[in-house]
Amino acid sequence: MKSIKFGEHLVPLWLIVTLLVSGIGVAVLTDYVWKTITMPFEVKEPLEILSYPSELSLYPGEVEELNVTVMNYASRNYTVLLGFSLDNATYQESYVTFSDETYTVVPDEQNLTAWLEVEEYAPPVNASLTIDFMRISAEGEVLFFDDFNDGVADGWTPQRGYTWEVIDGQYVSSLGSGRAISIVDNLTFTDGVIKATVRHGGGNPFQDGIVFRYTDDEHYYSFFISDEYDEVRLRIHNESDPHYGWSIIDWAKYPITEHGGGVSYPINPDTVYSLEIRINGNSFTGYVNGEKILYGMDNNYEVESIGLSAHRGEVFFDNFTVYSLP
Repeated sequence: MKSIKFGEHLVPLWLIVTLLVSGIGVAVLTDYVWKTITMPFEVKEPLEILSYPSELSLYPGEVEELNVTVMNYASRNYTVLLGFSLDNATYQESYVTFSDETYTVVPDEQNLTAWLEVEEYAPPVNASLTIDFMRISAEGEVLFFDDFNDGVADGWTPQRGYTWEVIDGQYVSSLGSGRAISIVDNLTFTDGVIKATVRHGGGNPFQDGIVFRYTDDEHYYSFFISDEYDEVRLRIHNESDPHYGWSIIDWAKYPITEHGGGVSYPINPDTVYSLEIRINGNSFTGYVNGEKILYGMDNNYEVESIGLSAHRGEVFFDNFTVYSLP
């Protein structure tokens, strides 16, 4: 019998083989964690504002440039929207026009130039100017954009409530009752991102915002804010309830209110809200002012048109932008 000598002892070779095989078998069948390491995980905001005007002062009839310096720390380009608003919404609507441009921010430091114009008949005012920076992934191509600054709504077709008109660079619906819907012409849309700003004026607006995968007045989805109930709503509209629609929010993740199946959110008149709906297959995610508010799923409608909708009152829309998915 063959043996191997360990020190002063002879060990049979068959015993060594048995021990090795047994050891291998144990190692295969048993998980052994030698060490666990936990470390912080952080996703950083790639854009930083380095400089901007501390104040603006101009006379009626003048145009003032705003220069903002941005640092892009990432190695990719980003699309950036600059949204402007005064804390005096009535004065802004009557006298002030903003450039509302879209910028491509490349890696490294970059200067962005915007402008505002005050009407020559504007009275003096002391107000605060807010600039919202909205970053979009570089891989999202801009498919459609309209800021209505040209004074017309070319490329739009009202479907309901033929009270749509462009007023002071905004797309306005002023309807005493019922629904008003206007659709972008010749844009068949499946997946992507739709953004718009909305402001409720007078006349007790009900629910207003973005419509997508629109076939007709009885078949579409909507992403609305409701001034009457202080809610954000995600709905499917069909022949059983084309007016109000049915909530498709994931109730397990986002507790809804008792009013209309929406997520509670304070909505104030004469306040500009930025709406964003991200559409990916049968999944829909809604944001207000950059904050994720709700999520829902539905697979009844797949490919159709997009646009805007207002229910009652006077509603102001602006900066309607459509992106492909990153």
